[in-house]
Amino acid sequence: MHDATSARPSPTTTSPNDDIHALVERVLRTNWREGVHRDGTPYAYTCPATPRYRHQWHWDSCFHAIAWCRYDVARAREELRTVLRGGRSDGFIPHTVFWHNHPRWRRAPFYATQRVRGNRHTTTIGPPLLPFAWERVAAAGDDEPGFATEALHALEAHLDWLERERDVDGDGLITVLLPDESGIDDSPKYDPVYGPYAHYKPGYFRIVSRYGRLGWSAHEVAAAGHDMHVEDVWVNVAYALSLRAMARLADDEAYARRAARVESALLERSLDPATGLFFDLAGRDERPVRVSTWSALSPLMLSAIPEEVRRRLVEEHVLNPARYGAAFGIPSVAMDEPSFKPGFDVWRTWRGPSWMNVTWLLLGPLRELGYADAASRIAGGMVDAVRRGGLREYYHPGSGEGLAARGFAMSALVADMTD
Repeated sequence: MHDATSARPSPTTTSPNDDIHALVERVLRTNWREGVHRDGTPYAYTCPATPRYRHQWHWDSCFHAIAWCRYDVARAREELRTVLRGGRSDGFIPHTVFWHNHPRWRRAPFYATQRVRGNRHTTTIGPPLLPFAWERVAAAGDDEPGFATEALHALEAHLDWLERERDVDGDGLITVLLPDESGIDDSPKYDPVYGPYAHYKPGYFRIVSRYGRLGWSAHEVAAAGHDMHVEDVWVNVAYALSLRAMARLADDEAYARRAARVESALLERSLDPATGLFFDLAGRDERPVRVSTWSALSPLMLSAIPEEVRRRLVEEHVLNPARYGAAFGIPSVAMDEPSFKPGFDVWRTWRGPSWMNVTWLLLGPLRELGYADAASRIAGGMVDAVRRGGLREYYHPGSGEGLAARGFAMSALVADMTD
């Protein structure tokens, strides 16, 4: 995967991308928040973008920390420590933490919390990327060598919680209860599963209430006979990446074996031979959800997946101009899907536009497999989009127009695309 820890260009050296680095650093520093929660817990993290995104999101912070490595490694470490502080001692790490700004009444119903008021965090998980990000940040500097191992117990507890609480049927794949838990909440791949209970529909509040009564337990949800839950490909790819990282951080092959089990399950259960894509498995009968989104490409990131499977993903899908081979970035939905809608929508943000984190995640595997020219073209398109429109929440894959939130910190990953 593309090295996120390379040194920032020397300030005495003129670089054609100095403007990009200046913009990225300015946004990261502007969005930085630190303080002490009313319960006495210190926090320090990068706000995704104000005023809409004021809180700390698990996967956002993992990407923010990786981006910070070029500019301030100490802040990168504190961001990840704060992700851990937002969790519980049993290993649960929430999707969202409300450190200094509680969700106001207009947005509070969208967050799955234990109570209506007074919550510090959601009861939902996010894409489990923390050990993956921890390893990358640990490699970013040698001034604090103990960082790599300082949180091993907490990181192990987190991965063990996911296996214990979310691998309901013991097949190696973990389950998400709500689309929100994948980070790509309104993706059209969830429409066939959640229907009127989808993230952007009124029924969403009913499913939040229902699962809240079941204690947000995947085991209880399955035992109650509900089928609105998903063994999500992208979430399991993130889980496998973190298990692999944990094996290296802890020097413990048990985590590598667990990662191999996840990877084998994805190959055996999620890979669709007809298309070469990986599809989510929905409900108790694990029916494939045959909607082509970037999630179906995400096993590209797993080097243990057979090379011929990964190359098929690249050649038939990523580089196909009718599917994902767009002018700017990698679309979040295949361009030939009926649900592909790349423009701005206040609620539906994962239905076609190109996101910086998706492009960043997939560029490394492209280079690893020998598609360096294609990776450079894709990276150049995103750099150009940022130069024209700034750090935006996402970009139109056809025109490169920046859309939605401005000063969006996760798009700071563009700094890695300037090398």
